[in-house]
Formats: sequence, structure tokens, C-alpha cells
Amino acid sequence: MKLKILLILLLPILVKGQSISGFVKDSVSGSPLAGVNVVIENKGSVTDANGAFKFLNLQNGKYIISFTSIGYKKTISKVLISGNSNINLEILMSKDEIYLDEIVVSATRSENRISQIPGRINMISSERISMVAAQSVDEFLQFLPGVQVSRSFGIFSTKSSVTMRGLSGNEQARTLVLLDGIPVNKADGGSVNWNLISTCDVERVEVVKGPGSALYGGNAMGGIINVITQKPTSSIQGNLTAEYGTYNTRVLRLNLGGKIGSISSNKGFYWTANTFYQNSDGYITQSEADRKINPFIVKSNVDEKDINFRLGYNNSDKFNAEANLSIYDGTRGTGEKVYQPNGNQTEYLTYQFRTNLSGKVGGLKWNTSLFYLNENYMKVTESKKDDYSWYNVTSVRQDMGLLSSANYSLDRNSFTAGFDIRNGQVDASDIYYTSTDKVDNNGKMNFYGFYAQDDISLTEKVKLLVGLRYDLARFYDGSFIIYNPSAETTFLRKYVFSIADDKQWGAFSPRISLQYRPNDDFRIYGGYSKGFRPSVLDDLCRTGRIQGGLKIANPNLKPEYLDNFEVGSDYSPLKNLKLSTSLYYSKGKDFLYYVSTGDSIDMGFGKRPIMKRSNISSVNIYGGEFEVSYSPAPSLTMFGNYAYCHAKISDYKPLSASDPVNLKDKSLTDVPQNSFSVGAFLKTKIINAGITCRYTGEMFVNDQNIYDEIVLSNKYPAWFKIDIRLSRDIYKHTNVGLNIQNIFDKKVYDSKGAVGPGRFITFGVGVRI
Repeated sequence: MKLKILLILLLPILVKGQSISGFVKDSVSGSPLAGVNVVIENKGSVTDANGAFKFLNLQNGKYIISFTSIGYKKTISKVLISGNSNINLEILMSKDEIYLDEIVVSATRSENRISQIPGRINMISSERISMVAAQSVDEFLQFLPGVQVSRSFGIFSTKSSVTMRGLSGNEQARTLVLLDGIPVNKADGGSVNWNLISTCDVERVEVVKGPGSALYGGNAMGGIINVITQKPTSSIQGNLTAEYGTYNTRVLRLNLGGKIGSISSNKGFYWTANTFYQNSDGYITQSEADRKINPFIVKSNVDEKDINFRLGYNNSDKFNAEANLSIYDGTRGTGEKVYQPNGNQTEYLTYQFRTNLSGKVGGLKWNTSLFYLNENYMKVTESKKDDYSWYNVTSVRQDMGLLSSANYSLDRNSFTAGFDIRNGQVDASDIYYTSTDKVDNNGKMNFYGFYAQDDISLTEKVKLLVGLRYDLARFYDGSFIIYNPSAETTFLRKYVFSIADDKQWGAFSPRISLQYRPNDDFRIYGGYSKGFRPSVLDDLCRTGRIQGGLKIANPNLKPEYLDNFEVGSDYSPLKNLKLSTSLYYSKGKDFLYYVSTGDSIDMGFGKRPIMKRSNISSVNIYGGEFEVSYSPAPSLTMFGNYAYCHAKISDYKPLSASDPVNLKDKSLTDVPQNSFSVGAFLKTKIINAGITCRYTGEMFVNDQNIYDEIVLSNKYPAWFKIDIRLSRDIYKHTNVGLNIQNIFDKKVYDSKGAVGPGRFITFGVGVRI
């Protein structure tokens, strides 16, 4: 017995260890792949910046080595070691655009694979981002089924909104937008300044459809969009890109970053420093009719810059910390100049600080985030008809909060719980310089949320997801006050108010969904979820101009609710083909909607209705989304999708007994009933090419679905656009690219008759470090 024990102890010394090493590369471009997970038996490693890996002290025998990386198909290599040999491998990994089963966090507030979540989640990968002709992050989203992007003037738009599944195309407040898991919707209007997120910073975008209020609260009533930014993988890396395009557009982007410590391990400090600058002379957006009667029309232009710093620390999954500071300054001319040096314009000066702490203690994973956002908004408005008028809108918007979550997995259960605390406030004024008027609107809101969710694997094929959240919202210090009114604002005096008592609303938001997944090629799911959203401060306490008219404040607004039922499936009948279907029905109660008061006002471009945000009784929304993806070769990927949406007011209670307007059975505004997208992406050693096409159907202009004198119809016309992107590596560290958006120069108009930029071309040169 003693001899056997001695032999066992001496065996590792007597047997000389062998090794397996090699490089992992992209199968198409031949570029080295960093960060690939390499596993052999119970040993694991990660490829370095050159794609290299190595295993030492291996005994003779057969080995199965697996290679996995986000965005690539899993690769298996079988190796036989015999004698005194050292094996050297070259592993070529193929892109997996279609069957990407990436780990996402947005859908469950904990790490989970897309195929394991009973719901519809779309993911835009870094590969897709690099192949799409887009000037802003929100433009990547327009090729997803059921997603509506409102950006009439391209890079010259003062704001953009992204909505989903019929919840009105101008209502960003119903779709929660996260930046690295932290909300960027403002409590004032629910809006998101998409212009401050540079396209070069983005690693991927996660899109969760259907109400997410059970996890995230009010803004997630219509869905969730999480923009994930890139982290460095090398000791030093970066790129510098310069672009030039239509309307004398100049763009400069610089991204730098690095890791301090071991590159091959997930430990140590890392940092990034990113900046971009964009300037364009612009074009005249106004209609031909406006140009003839207004001699003060000029080009709408843009000048913006942003800088971002990030410092982080990783200690595997035991503890991670990150702090991020962003400063953005963007000015956009809105196309009229009388006496002011820059004419009519809007300016956003934004400071944003985000910090995140996360870690793991035993089987418990925890995450805590703090954020602060301060936006200083100014709008200069001047005009001259019979008399000259000039006033400035100034608004200070502040949002801050604490987000927390904890996840514990035990056997077949993965339990997540946490709480969120947020505050949002606005302090705004309209200051008139050609009269004595000053108009103030102010308001504050606190949000408190507590949630719990259990992800239960009933069997290996059946998964159940149940969740519940309670939200409490408090509105206080709200007011709309006019000082020294003249003829400019006297008609607004009847809307003055100052609330003495706080207003509070609370609601439970449940969710339950079930999925059956018998194999990797098929799954089917169904579920119910409830959405809850209090109104935004802008509707509670501001009276002023909006797109298409004037709106008056309504401090008595109640929250809105949405009950959503959904079923869906994914099926892969062939190796490189995937089919997806989603069907949904939503019923909104106390739905927040702009309704005409019956009065009108001359806005300078014709009489427009006076609107009031109101709780209409109910709306019915139902539709379907259909997707197909096909990859006949590793270098070629094609996709197509179609979305149908029926969104109507099912019951309506007039604003007053004398109101003759009945909106029952009227369609919601800014919602296309039909839309589809198709595209193809080709990536070779010679050239990378992407072509995308988007059709958006007709949309109703106003709440009554009646003829509009500006649009000359009751609907915005349908439009179809084609975009192309071409790029090529000309040297080891140099890339050139060409973007052509709206290649056939299709004209798109808004509610004022203003026209979009048409065909937009940019050419860029990038240098990688």
C-alpha cells in the first residue's frame, strides 16, 4: 500500500508534461481575437490581445478544447497528445450574427441568456453596428420590428424619440432608455438626448419589448433599451476617426482606453477617454411656402461636442467598481434669424455622473448604482411679422437616483430583488425681451420602487418567470406662474396655478411568463405583464409650444396603466435560418394623450390647435412582429422583418359636457399600421458592405384623424428609404468608410411642413492604435 501511494505522488514528476498553445483568429478577416474563453477539461483561459493561449503540464491522451466568444459560433477542437509533443493550433472562429445567444442583463436585472428569457429581446451586436449607415445611436434601432424612431431632420433634429408597439411615436417617456444599466430619461419630459451618445462608444444595444414596469417602474411601460458601451481589452487601444459629408458636415471622434494589469485575466484597473465633435452648415428645413413669406429663414445647423471619462476596477466577479463622467454641449440652429447673432437655436449643456459597484459573496450577486444628470437647456425664439418678438426659454433639469439589485441562485431558482430611489425636478422660465412678460414653470417628483422576481426552471425544457413591483410617485412644488403679463401671454393667465398639496400615486406591476424550449432550434413563450406610468413634469406644470400646436398644463393628471398579453416563438428549420414571431394585445387605461380643447392659436405658420394632456378612458393596441434571419455563408448575413400595429381609442370621456368631439374608435397619432425592414451584410477581406431598407406606413396627424391644413391630409404619407455603408481596411491600422443614407433622396415632412435632409453622404477615415 505504501508503495502505491509513493508511486501516485511521484507520477506527476516521472511523467513529463506536454503543452497545447495557439492563436484564435476571425475566419473571414484573419484578425486575432482577444478575450476568447478557452476551456480544456477543467482548466480555463482567455486569449490575450494577440489571440494567443497556452496550456502547460498536460499528460498524454485525448483532449477536447472549446472556444467561445460573444458574437462567434462555438468552436470545438479535438487534440491527441502522444510522446514528447507540444501542440500548436490555429483556430478560426466564424461570426454568429443569427444564433447569438448572448448574456443580457436588461430583461431580468441579472445575467441571463436571451434564449432562456420568456419574452421578446432583440440585440444589436457590435458587428451589426459596424455595418449600418447611421449617424446616431437611435438610428440603429429603426430596423427592428415594432420600433418607431422619430428623427425628422437627421443630425439636425433638436430631439429624437424611440417608441415601441403602438405607444405613439412621439412618447419617449413610455420607453425606458438605459446607458450601461442607468436610466437617462428625464423626469421633466421623459425625453432622452440621443445626440450625447457617440456611435463609436457602443458595444451593443439590448432591446426588451413589452412592459418592463415589474422591474424598472414607470418609464418602462412600453419597453426597455439598454445601450452598453465598450470596455478596453488591451493595455492601450484606441481609434481616431475623421468624417466629412453633405452640408459641409465635419465629424471628429477619438476613443482611447487601456487595462492596467494582466490583459489575459479579468482583474485590474481599466480606463477610457472618449470625445467627439460635430459641426455642419446645415440646410433650410422650411417648406417652399414658408420661404416665400418669411425673409428671415436661414439654414438649420449643428455644432456639438462631448467628452467622457471612465475609470474602473475588476476583480473577476468578486468585486467591480466603475465611475463615469460625461460633459456634452450641443447647439442646433432652428432656421430663422432676425437680429440675434445666431438666430433661433436650442442649446443643451449636460453634465452626467454615473457610478456602479457590483460583486459576489458566496452565491449572492449584488449591484448598486448612483447617478446624477444635470441638463441646462436654452431655446432662443425670435420672429418678425408686424412687430418684432424675442424670448428665451431656459430650463434646468436635474435627475438623480440610487438603483440596487441582488440575485441569488439555488437549484432551479434564480431570485432577484431590489429597490430604486429617484428624484427629478425642473426649474424653467420663458423670458420675454420685447415685452414685460416672464413665465415660470416648476415641479419636482420623487419615485420609490421595490421589486422581486423569481426565475424558475420547472424542468430542463420549461421555465417560469414571475415578478412583482410596487411603485410610489410623489409630485410636489408644482406651479405655472406669469409675471407682468402683456398681450404676448395674457391668454395664458387662466392656466396659472400653484399646487399647495402634494399628489401621490402608487401601483403594483405584476409579471408572469412561461417558456417551453425542447431543443436549441425551437422555443415558444407566453406571458402577461402590467405597465404603470405617472405623468411627466412637463405635462403636469408647463403650458407652451409643442410639435403641431400649443399645449396647456394639467396638474390633475392621473397615472396611466397598460395590461399586455404576448405570445411568441423562435424556430430554426435549417442550420443558418431563424424565424421569429411575436403577437401581442395591450389595453391601456387612463391613457395619457394629447386632446384638442376646441380652441386654436396662430403659431406663426398657420392656426394650430390648443391641446391638453388628458386621461382618456381606454385604448386597444394589438399587433404582430415577424422576423427572418439567414446566413448562407460566414461572410454574408441577411434579415427581414414586418410589423403590424392596430392602435385605437376604445372608449373616450370628453373633457367637458359641452365638448362636441368624440375620439372613440379614432386611431392614435404617429403610429404606422404597417412597417418593414430588409437588409444584407457582407464582410470579406476586400470590402465590408451593408445595405438596409426601411418602409414606414401612413400615420395619422391629429387626435381626431381629420384633414390638416399644413400636411394637406389627415395622414403623414408613407416613406421608403435605402441606406448603404461600405468600409475597407487599407492598411493594418487604417480603415475608410462611406455612408449613404436615403440614397434615392426621399423627402419626409413633419407637422409644420418642414422637410428632412434627404440624401446624406459621409466619408470617413479611421486609424486604430
